[in-house]
Amino acid sequence: MSRKPILITGVIIATIGGVIAIKGLRNDSQASSSLPEFEVKRGDLTIEVMEGGNIHALQSLEIKNEVKITAGTKVLEIIDEGYLITPEDVDNRKVLVRLDASGIEEMIVDHDVEFQQTESGYAEAKQGLEIEESESLSSVKLVRQSLRFAMLDFQKFVGEKAAREVLQSLSLPYDAETIAAYETEATELIMKSFDTQSLLTEESDPTNDSTPFTGDGADSRASEVDFAILLKSDRLGAGEAEQTMRRLKDEALVAQTELAVVTESVAGAKRLHEREFITRQTLDNEMVGLEKAKLSLQTKETELGLFRDYEFPKEAEKYLSIFEEALLELIREKREAIATVARAQAKYRSAKRRYELELKKREDLQAQLESCVIYAQKPGLVAYGGANDNYYTSRYYDAISEGATLKLGQPIITIPDMSRLGVDVAIHESHIKKIEIGQRAVITAEAVSDKTLEGKVSKVAVLPDSNASRYNPSLKVYPSTVEIDGTQNFLKPGMTAKVKIIVDELKDVLYIPVQSVFVEKDNRFVFLRDGNTYRRQAVTIGNYNDEFIEVIEGLSEGDAVALRMPDGYDPLKETDDLVPANVAEAKSTDADKEA
Repeated sequence: MSRKPILITGVIIATIGGVIAIKGLRNDSQASSSLPEFEVKRGDLTIEVMEGGNIHALQSLEIKNEVKITAGTKVLEIIDEGYLITPEDVDNRKVLVRLDASGIEEMIVDHDVEFQQTESGYAEAKQGLEIEESESLSSVKLVRQSLRFAMLDFQKFVGEKAAREVLQSLSLPYDAETIAAYETEATELIMKSFDTQSLLTEESDPTNDSTPFTGDGADSRASEVDFAILLKSDRLGAGEAEQTMRRLKDEALVAQTELAVVTESVAGAKRLHEREFITRQTLDNEMVGLEKAKLSLQTKETELGLFRDYEFPKEAEKYLSIFEEALLELIREKREAIATVARAQAKYRSAKRRYELELKKREDLQAQLESCVIYAQKPGLVAYGGANDNYYTSRYYDAISEGATLKLGQPIITIPDMSRLGVDVAIHESHIKKIEIGQRAVITAEAVSDKTLEGKVSKVAVLPDSNASRYNPSLKVYPSTVEIDGTQNFLKPGMTAKVKIIVDELKDVLYIPVQSVFVEKDNRFVFLRDGNTYRRQAVTIGNYNDEFIEVIEGLSEGDAVALRMPDGYDPLKETDDLVPANVAEAKSTDADKEA
């Protein structure tokens, strides 16, 4: 491999080298007659990155074509590019652009019929929902009332105390408060059953042991109650059953008393007949009365027994069963009401959604119609196209002019905000890690090169520009923006400008031109003048800009170094005892890579 030294590259401009050579040139009668030299200087050194770019407004009002017609929209009228919109133009709503609105007007007419049908369907669905809600509430109210009456009938028959005891033993509601709690819990379960997500989860659960409905159900819980216990233990309250029991007992008691009276009367009649004080017929009549009294007592006792053993349990179970059925009817009615209202709500939501979509479409068509006439919105210069138009996007769109056909979303005109201007620059990958947001910059517009402006870096891209490397894949540049301080009336968007980004400002350092430093095997050296000859001198370098590089070790102020390699220099004859370049990591990495 060749050991020929490699000149540190960077951005070395011939004219700059010539100027530097003239400044640092020192003639020597023997050694330096053909080599330009530079005298090592001490002073302040500004490290900067220079790039070119175009001035643009950082904020702009960009007006685009919003008419959604596949064939495009034709420009009927457009204001001249470069026209200065005044505040009076804004107040008077000056027309900037007029587009062909015939296509949108036809679409609005076609959509009007469909919108009216959708609006009618929405109103009908809304009324239907209100009717279903009202009817369902009425139905539930009637069933709730029937439930309350069924509980009252049961309480009326067996008594309130006994009814509460029986209902509590069966874990059934026993008053208005417990009925309300029962209905609330049932409603929650019903609403849960209408949760489609829960239904899907249950159906997909392998442990779900639900079986198809067969019509076979458990008997009424009223059949489990032994109502005879209430009679035996005298636990009935002041109800109809208690009143009936009392009446039958009283009637049996009366019949028994009457039997006793008749029996005594018959005994007396027999004694009188034996003494022949009464006839046989009279005695027979008394005997008939006795039989009637016995039959009456037997009938009353039988009625009492039948009521106690059969009628009371049957009626009590019937009333309790009716109450149970009323509870189930309440759940069925609530379920049916919720299902009915849910269907009406689904229909209403569907109609509402269609209506909202059609209304949005109508408003969008109206907005497109209004966008066919573009009025002045803010003062400023009129520029055709978008604020960020470039070669790649401009090929997609036709040029802006009267009669041109615009695509949807195509920028028509842009009103730049002249109070905030900046310069778009592309930073080469070799410099990008030096650039940070907030760094100071010096800007010079080529159109007004006698004026120097101040600014700062406001944006640095994270990724390289893909468009810049389309035709040169090895080129990696990062789009960045330098914001110009203040408002400058002489600047216009589109002007070319040069930007110097101040990366660092070194104080009181030694520096030499970048072209006087050479590299061989990662060693940096210069050709230092030693009398009438030059000798190779190892140096340690620091940071650098496009012109000068900092020297940390190896040279002193006033030393003369050659600006190019001496003629006849043969690296093979040089010794290898060169001092390695001990460059500080923070300052020399960029120099190493460029070398």
